[in-house]
Amino acid sequence: MKNTDHTTKQWDARFFLMAGGCMLINTLCLWARHFSGYQLSILWPAIPAIIGLGASVLGLYALYPRIVLHTPRLAKWGAGFALSSLVALSIGACWVIASALLGDASRGVGMQALIGIFMIAMVGAFICNAIACLRGPASRALGLALSIPVVCWSLMLLVGILYGAEVGLSLDFYTNGLLALAFVWASRVIRADTAPGSQVA
Repeated sequence: MKNTDHTTKQWDARFFLMAGGCMLINTLCLWARHFSGYQLSILWPAIPAIIGLGASVLGLYALYPRIVLHTPRLAKWGAGFALSSLVALSIGACWVIASALLGDASRGVGMQALIGIFMIAMVGAFICNAIACLRGPASRALGLALSIPVVCWSLMLLVGILYGAEVGLSLDFYTNGLLALAFVWASRVIRADTAPGSQVA
């Protein structure tokens, strides 16, 4: 994964760094809700989580020029999943804003479908990009960083199947901190790769 012209602005690194910061804030808010006696609103951890996941998907979409030369098919699938996830997230955000202004319509089947599309497309984007990076001998560090969210979400899914959805979702108390570290790691790998005269092994 060599230094190239299209990475001069490093938007992918910036998006992942933003995602890592937001997921760290989310984790701290979750811990504050759990350990403090103050009844902190669920919006405090929810808002940075939504922003963080959205930023991570933007980072994946911005990775497309970096990996398309080595794994074009996976790169296209990853970009397609990322774009679908972003579209679902944007429509969902507009839906929530409209429902807040015009009345409560944010809990219908349509919103649940948008959430499902967003989550499936986001996981698909991470899987495709992680595999694409792992296949490249010079981008394995980035592939490992992108694999961490996939492992975390797979663990949550497995626990949800075995012990119930509520138990599986409660693991975000632990896994979101790992997501924050993974996104910051991905940002650092990209920045190191795009430094003048550098090449990440």
